[in-house]
Amino acid sequence: MPMVLVNGKVDAEVKRQADAVLASQGKTASEVIRSLFQSIASTCQLPDFMRDEDAQAEQRQRTQRLNLMMSVAGIIQSSPPLTDDDVDSLLWEETVRRHA
Repeated sequence: MPMVLVNGKVDAEVKRQADAVLASQGKTASEVIRSLFQSIASTCQLPDFMRDEDAQAEQRQRTQRLNLMMSVAGIIQSSPPLTDDDVDSLLWEETVRRHA
């Protein structure tokens, strides 16, 4: 797969600190950027730390509502609470089921 160059600007002190952390973990800035872009491309979503507060709050509320509905319906008895990924998967499965 052909590679392209990605440019960005970062505060010099932030870069120095981040480079030190990356070096201590045996990683490079290029590896981190590639991983970030791969994650965004494969999930079609920004990582949680990049989402705005409103989107994060909406996702938490959606997860809480689904947990409540499923517990009332007896679907979840002693299982741990659902994660955001669980909620997305369940909603996707229900959408596929309804449109099959």
